[in-house]
Amino acid sequence: MNRRVRFVTTDKSPARLESMKLKQKCQIERPEPGVLTYRKGFTEYRFPIYEEDREVVFVAWPSRQRLLLFFSMGGWTRVPLLFPMDDRERITAHVVEYLQRGGAPVRVLNRIEVEEEGLQFHPEFFECKARASEILDTAGFAWFSDYSCIDILHEEFGLEICGLREESSIEPITQAMSTAFPHWHHSCIAHKEWGCEPGWKIAIHMFPTRCGDACG
Repeated sequence: MNRRVRFVTTDKSPARLESMKLKQKCQIERPEPGVLTYRKGFTEYRFPIYEEDREVVFVAWPSRQRLLLFFSMGGWTRVPLLFPMDDRERITAHVVEYLQRGGAPVRVLNRIEVEEEGLQFHPEFFECKARASEILDTAGFAWFSDYSCIDILHEEFGLEICGLREESSIEPITQAMSTAFPHWHHSCIAHKEWGCEPGWKIAIHMFPTRCGDACG
């Protein structure tokens, strides 16, 4: 005769109870490099995340929001991003608690508010620029002959490869850059007919553009 055995936890410590409450409230996962997803109820957010100087850096600004629509053909449907301050503070607290269980120090990176922007300058992106140059060289794309320059996008936290001669270069360069910087979730491809740095342009960055155009 088969009997069902039910296991009941006896650990009622505050940490255990808080962990159980958190699991009931939300679902946090890291499904791929550079990505953290936060799901609660019928809403899901996708955040950038990366490691720097032995710290886990959580970017408290989602790159995508989805809603579960039961009557939609696709189920989970991408919607315009809405992220009020109350949600930001609550979700950030949950994510930091989740990440701290891994034992590594956690740092939260927030986007500068519009009224505080001014002129932004991030010297650490010069290292990213040098790394991108090496990545392009390894992929077979030479400076001057295949592209004209690599610019830093200080406000959006990313890079822009300008003056690409051939349209066929777009896909391999985009793939190489996305693999090297998986926490930069936004990208844009454009073509410039005349002026400075004519040709194709690829921008890849962590924060969306402020103007709300196709880039981002």
